[in-house]
Amino acid sequence: MKIIHSLKEFSDTKKPVILAAGCFDGIHIGHTAVIQVAIDKARAIGGEAWVFTFDPHPAKVLSPDHAPPLIFTTEQQSLHLQEMGVDGCILQPFTLDFMKQEPLDFFDDLCTFIPELAGISVGEDWSFGRNRSGNAELLTKLCGERNMSFSAHPAVCWKKERVSSTRIREAVALGHLSDASAMLGRLVSTIGKVEHGEKIGRKLGYPTANIDPDNDMLPPRGIYAAFLRIGTRQHKAAAYIGHRGTFHENKPQVLEVHLMDETDIDLYGQHVEVSYIKYIRGDEVFEDAEKLKIQIKLDLEAIESALK
Repeated sequence: MKIIHSLKEFSDTKKPVILAAGCFDGIHIGHTAVIQVAIDKARAIGGEAWVFTFDPHPAKVLSPDHAPPLIFTTEQQSLHLQEMGVDGCILQPFTLDFMKQEPLDFFDDLCTFIPELAGISVGEDWSFGRNRSGNAELLTKLCGERNMSFSAHPAVCWKKERVSSTRIREAVALGHLSDASAMLGRLVSTIGKVEHGEKIGRKLGYPTANIDPDNDMLPPRGIYAAFLRIGTRQHKAAAYIGHRGTFHENKPQVLEVHLMDETDIDLYGQHVEVSYIKYIRGDEVFEDAEKLKIQIKLDLEAIESALK
């Protein structure tokens, strides 16, 4: 999949392009519905499906102190788009100047920089341009004038409520991972680089990989049944998010993963992904290391059962 970092970098494909446009934080099942329309229409006319979105998220520019944490990183979102079959992604920088652009000027730019633009797909409530004055109604008119296809996909609901990034963030924060995964259409996960730690797990007989997360948000502190992806390989794992209160006071939160099936893999320096399957228990402080070891054994048995 091609990734470019500005609309102005688009290179004419000589094929018709169907564009899915939106602010796709997390790429949940509502977003994928919009993107799938673009993919299906592009395939029907022998063209390419592209996604137009923003980097950084508009909220990080408009209200940086109150911007919500993003569900997934740009890397995770790009990988998901590629798996869907998207041909290219435009990560448009969101700036205050861009925000002030009139809707008609924005549409003209799309048509200028993507000469073969043949259609646009958005969510029914998507807005764009100065004061969010551009909407699906305007795009219907503009696309019609240029004989381009246009689709405004209705909101996708789950449990009788509209799926949104806000709902998913709330579910993750509460530890309701099955709910979050259902709205995402895939597992909640964290990516990051494996770094050297204090080797506390190794001393207990359960070596762990310490991961420095790239993601803005993590599930609540506790023990999780998980999978650890290293490149294309996936391993059963026990994941811990917490402060290691049995050994420290007021230490920073860590993400540690213990591989259930292999222990001789050198993970240091590798970029990995932790996918959370099931919440096992909360983070606890134990009287001593021996009591913690007894609990870890019980945790691993519960995790093994959850991952079968």
